[in-house]
Amino acid sequence: MSDEIRRGTDLLADALAHGARRKIVLESYAPSGVDVKGLVQVGDAPEEGESTGEDRIIHMHGSIVAFPDACFLWNVTHPDGVNLESLSAVRLYRPAVEYLFIGCDAPMPPGELHKIKKEFRRMDIVVEQMDVMNVMGTFNILNGEDRRVACVLVIDPGAES
Repeated sequence: MSDEIRRGTDLLADALAHGARRKIVLESYAPSGVDVKGLVQVGDAPEEGESTGEDRIIHMHGSIVAFPDACFLWNVTHPDGVNLESLSAVRLYRPAVEYLFIGCDAPMPPGELHKIKKEFRRMDIVVEQMDVMNVMGTFNILNGEDRRVACVLVIDPGAES
């Protein structure tokens, strides 16, 4: 991190830039999908000790499942589709995550959310459901702190934003 904090300094950028792997940043979302930074870098080949090019933002069309250094499209378009089976990728991811945030702007069925929380608690994973924007912000902050975090964002293409 820089020695001096000035007005306009991006503290999260310093945290996300360190480590062996690039980190995913969830930039924004729309009814069509999510803008993700950190999946692709472009630019010249690096010199000794330099980083590789500049991160580009990719618009992922639809719902996603995001991990600290990876992001995948997810075939769920409504909160009713979030269940233990659709969350299999999170259960299989290694190293195992500590936190899973479920982002959807419509409420999930309470019974299914309870079942998900109960099953993930057995694996020492804390599960919380919030709206999409709060999940994106929470994911970015915890990922910047090197926490083992995952999130799923349910993007309903028929919903208005």
